[in-house]
Amino acid sequence: MWNDLMRRWMELAFWWVPGQRDDQQPTSDGTPKPRHEPAGETETPEPAPAPEPAVEPSEPAPPPTSAGEASGDLKGIKGIGPAMQKRLASQGIATRADLAAADAETLTDALKADRAVISRAQVERWIEAARG
Repeated sequence: MWNDLMRRWMELAFWWVPGQRDDQQPTSDGTPKPRHEPAGETETPEPAPAPEPAVEPSEPAPPPTSAGEASGDLKGIKGIGPAMQKRLASQGIATRADLAAADAETLTDALKADRAVISRAQVERWIEAARG
């Protein structure tokens, strides 16, 4: 009993010292734990499926555009993120064409009523970016 108590105390006192890991410590009967399971009890991993060959497109890809330009996504405009895009959508502005046709003063007032911290100059920059 004394040996077991001292061994446990030493494990607690020197847990930080490199040495025996949990899988290397002896079991209660004094025999060391096996590092690996016996060969008959292990599971064999299934092989990964082979990747499918890439199919080349028959038509050439369209030229790259700025983010969201083709889809009308407003997040491509500097200063408009997901939250502001939702606010603009609640005001009826979902595409760049909608933003380009908007009145800066009216839109600024509507966004401020929605508790957005925005200036008229920023809204004017968004409108110019949507037009350009």
